[in-house]
Amino acid sequence: MKVAIIGSKDFDSLEYHLHDSLEFLGHQVFHIDIKDVIKIPYRYNYWATKLFPSYDELIFKKIAEKVIEQEPDLVIATYRFIHPVCIRMIKQNLKAKVIHINPDQMTTLEHQQIFASDYDAWFTKEKYMLDFMQNKMRLNAHYFPEALNPRVHKPSAKDRNQLEKEIDIDVVTFGTMYPYRSRMVSELIKADINVVLFGIADKRFARKEIAENFRNEFITGERKAEVLCGSKIVFNNFHYAEVNSANVKFFEIGGIGAFQLCDYKPVLEEYSKIDVEKFTYRHIDEAIEKVRYYLDKPEERYALSDLQRQHFIENHTYDVRLTEMLKLIHK
Repeated sequence: MKVAIIGSKDFDSLEYHLHDSLEFLGHQVFHIDIKDVIKIPYRYNYWATKLFPSYDELIFKKIAEKVIEQEPDLVIATYRFIHPVCIRMIKQNLKAKVIHINPDQMTTLEHQQIFASDYDAWFTKEKYMLDFMQNKMRLNAHYFPEALNPRVHKPSAKDRNQLEKEIDIDVVTFGTMYPYRSRMVSELIKADINVVLFGIADKRFARKEIAENFRNEFITGERKAEVLCGSKIVFNNFHYAEVNSANVKFFEIGGIGAFQLCDYKPVLEEYSKIDVEKFTYRHIDEAIEKVRYYLDKPEERYALSDLQRQHFIENHTYDVRLTEMLKLIHK
């Protein structure tokens, strides 16, 4: 089958992994990024599409034309800001099914373009959103949790004990340091926990204690596996709008084989091989208590993370998700 993907080509993005997984499963993939039709820096193009509706429509008409030329059997859209004219053009000119996969929580829906477009099916990771989409808007919506890519999210080849000595980090966190995340990490630091941060610092509302612990390094691929497996604990605090869903880090950390502490959500019980009480917290004091408990118990951490990794590799990869999705839409 020939599949067209409309979305980012950046390494480690959802679309990157969809592309990789579809090819691994034997499908032909045509992948188009907004940067393929407009050669100006992404940040300028992004704001231009926001400020000038006619420009926005022009860009997505060009993308539609490129997709139509390829005559795919299935079109997967992931951008949340795709102009409805793009989807309309594709459906008018092709017999292909056109679906949308939204990998994020409910605060990132832009101008709600995905609800203004007539997709054949919508896929969301958030059960609250799924209920709203199915029962309030009568959309053909389906559940699609985030996942990991076993060809990218895999353990470091180094010995775990030796790696911990080399990395020498008690608690690590990574990603964009939004204010809510900074507040929570600050509480760990105030509790005299050694926290190291990787990713993008919050320059607008910088906090001194955060800046002092920041490495200013964006980690991906083998380096991410090395840092996460070499850190005793990965602190994974979900976005506050993850009502009943898990972020992609939850699955990536699990696939890499690192030990994580994350927010408790009921949905985690359907994802996890081990008792969720062992690696989740309901409030920051519980997070601090569990960090202190696990720091000097490497064998317990290794045993739990190894069990979780095997379960995730069998049940929560993009290969598994896409196989199930393709069966569903071609019933």
